[in-house]
Amino acid sequence: MQTPERTVSTMVREVVAEAVNDGLAAVVDGEITADTMAQALPSLHFATGLATAPQQLPRQLLGLMAQVIVPPGTWAVIYVPGGAARTFAAGSHTIWAPPGPVLAQWVDARRRQVRIGPIEGWSADKWPIRLWLAIELAVRDPLLIALHREPLAALSAATRAAAQVFIERHSHAELTGAQSIDEAARFVCERLQSDPALAGLEIIGVQTLDRQGDERHTEAAMAATIAAAQIDEERRVAEARHRARLHALATQMVELDHEHRLRMQMRAAEAREQLLAQHAEVQRATLAAQLDLINAQIRAQVAEIAHEEQVWQSEQARFQQEWERLQQQLLETHRTDQTLRLMAAQQESERIAGEVALGIEERRGAQLQALVELQQQLEDRRLARAQAAAERREHHERVLLELRLRHEQLVADQMARLSNWQLSER
Repeated sequence: MQTPERTVSTMVREVVAEAVNDGLAAVVDGEITADTMAQALPSLHFATGLATAPQQLPRQLLGLMAQVIVPPGTWAVIYVPGGAARTFAAGSHTIWAPPGPVLAQWVDARRRQVRIGPIEGWSADKWPIRLWLAIELAVRDPLLIALHREPLAALSAATRAAAQVFIERHSHAELTGAQSIDEAARFVCERLQSDPALAGLEIIGVQTLDRQGDERHTEAAMAATIAAAQIDEERRVAEARHRARLHALATQMVELDHEHRLRMQMRAAEAREQLLAQHAEVQRATLAAQLDLINAQIRAQVAEIAHEEQVWQSEQARFQQEWERLQQQLLETHRTDQTLRLMAAQQESERIAGEVALGIEERRGAQLQALVELQQQLEDRRLARAQAAAERREHHERVLLELRLRHEQLVADQMARLSNWQLSER
């Protein structure tokens, strides 16, 4: 005997198999076609602007299957029994689900541009401002957009709020300036991209279509601009006059400075000429004093040499007298010797005469030797003194010649420098 559970499952399998066979037979016989399925779909009307209202799909094959066609540029969000949700891209899809209603929502997947405006607000300096913006957007998460009741209204509110924040943070002049267009679009785009209320939307970009300020402020700004231009023109004319005056004064100052420099150069030239003349006079006086000193030294040395000559001559005279005295002594000795010889010849023997003669010869040889040595010493001293006097005379003459040459070279250098300075001054 079969159990009730096995009987129910067997019946379900049989019913499903029969439904599948009937469906396949209907498709093969042409009873179910794409035209009939398209005619069963309702026309898409995006009630929230981006998503349609939920619609129930017709069930087939005993409520086990449903078919959905997703047109290009849309998504389909399918809610099956049990609360599960599935998302389908463009195309034809078959949905198998347990018995129960199957709901579908189509979400717009196309990029679109939403224009919002005018957006009115008060600037930081309390002037009315109007903005017109264009929001480029697309759906990022179709499930969140399908669950959103009014996504475009939320987008409009968020855009107006962001634009009013931007308006309140800037002055009227900044908002109507050339850079405020891009700044406003960039600020609103960043605020919208970070707004959690717009989850599911992709904010691609924001553009500022137009802006409008207060006409009174515009007229006042134009009047202020014209007045500023007039003031600037008057200031430029005054500056040009001042520059011309300053240029004339600068030219006059340059001329005066040039004249002053010429006077100073002339005075400096006269002072240099006087200084050079004084310097040349001082050098001449110095050289003259040096020459006088050298002449005095030479005269002193000449006097010293003459004194040494006199001393040497006196020494020579003394030596000559000594020589004459020695000659006289020798003569007297010779006479005495002759007398002694005579006396010895008379009184002494030949032996004593020989001894006396020998002694006389020894004394004569010694005296002659001393006289020769004395003459040699005198001659050596005379030659040494004569050589020293000649060397001193030659040295003094060479020093005097060098001093004269230096004096002449110094005078020539001074004259050349004076000539060069006169040529440079001319």
